[in-house]
Amino acid sequence: MSQEELVGAISERAGMSRQTVQQILESISRVWTDEIMTVGELDLDNIGTFLLDHRPARRGVNTETRELFVIPPTDFVSFTPAPELIEWSNRIQ
Repeated sequence: MSQEELVGAISERAGMSRQTVQQILESISRVWTDEIMTVGELDLDNIGTFLLDHRPARRGVNTETRELFVIPPTDFVSFTPAPELIEWSNRIQ
């Protein structure tokens, strides 16, 4: 589902304008992003946990030339689904 489809579905179900729903979703996105970047974690009941994690620099090998190079460190967001979400997804399969 694209963001546009999500906005349309919420707008239809809630009886709100698409513009209002879009503004609400943008606000939620900013709050979630700020929380993850400042605290390093966002725990949403019944959905799951978003965690800011760090992958240190490591060595890589070019498979064609066998040349060694350094893969730079990166920060990334991981997601662990809540048990309720896993249980729900298993019921609908």
